[in-house]
Amino acid sequence: MLKAYKITYLSPTSPVRSFTIFGAICWSYKLIHGEKKLKEFLSEFKENQKFLISSAFPYVKDKFLFPKPILPIKGDSADFKVKIQRKDYKKARFITLEVLKEVIDGNIRYEEDFVKFKSSSGIIQSENDDLKIEQKRHTQVRNMINRITNASENLFSIESDFKVYDEYFLVYFIDTGFENEFQRLIKLAEEIGFGGKKSIGWGRVEINNLDPEPLKELIDLNADKFITLSPIIPTERINPGESYYDIETFKSYTENTFEEEKLKKKVLYIKEGSVLRKKDTIMSGQLKEVENGIYQYGLEFPIGVKYV
Repeated sequence: MLKAYKITYLSPTSPVRSFTIFGAICWSYKLIHGEKKLKEFLSEFKENQKFLISSAFPYVKDKFLFPKPILPIKGDSADFKVKIQRKDYKKARFITLEVLKEVIDGNIRYEEDFVKFKSSSGIIQSENDDLKIEQKRHTQVRNMINRITNASENLFSIESDFKVYDEYFLVYFIDTGFENEFQRLIKLAEEIGFGGKKSIGWGRVEINNLDPEPLKELIDLNADKFITLSPIIPTERINPGESYYDIETFKSYTENTFEEEKLKKKVLYIKEGSVLRKKDTIMSGQLKEVENGIYQYGLEFPIGVKYV
């Protein structure tokens, strides 16, 4: 069962990705049920996932946007005019649902094929759309205090981009009996906030339900060819020779709102928007232990496609 949630940002925030949301859910679980129950929950979740989470993507003018799929290029075989146009499409980060359906059906199989749509404001969209992703510059004044003399030693400012548009994330409940508990956990996560720098006011969000109906048919947990909406910690089930993907390494600290932070081990991620082929239909990502009893979320959120 698919659920969609809208995030309205009330302050600057670090990027909200699937592992950010999963971490917030785990903290809510720990605060409500205690550490022992959280360890039991994670141990069970590692083998039998109750739900899958996507990263957060823009929700503009009531339209869902998706990460631009990573597709091959035609290269020298492409038309010269298309080669010139390709620069704008290469820089785009998101596509609309209409464009995504063209990719799913195989009508767009190369990056050059995006030129049948327009590229504007980093979004590949139809000529009739006028979608923009707008941010404003946020300046926060900070002060460094000498804890012995109580004297101000350094007045400084932090600049960041404040999203003035909403985002959404998706949750697919494999165990539908967990939905009510998830709703309770996400409301507490809303109170705690998302991401880093919460001690200086970042990460304040408002979360509301969205109608997921337009997306229900897209999610296919059994697809062996898919676009992922979440970063994946890969397993040997992915066939890299028949996939198109970007990778990143990620290393972070644990949440420090309630206890001293700990540096987690580095993990390798396949990024959102990667187009992958699996060797079978079994889950290709994993929940990986990165420190004693600490897990990093890395399961896929698959949109099935006909071609890779």
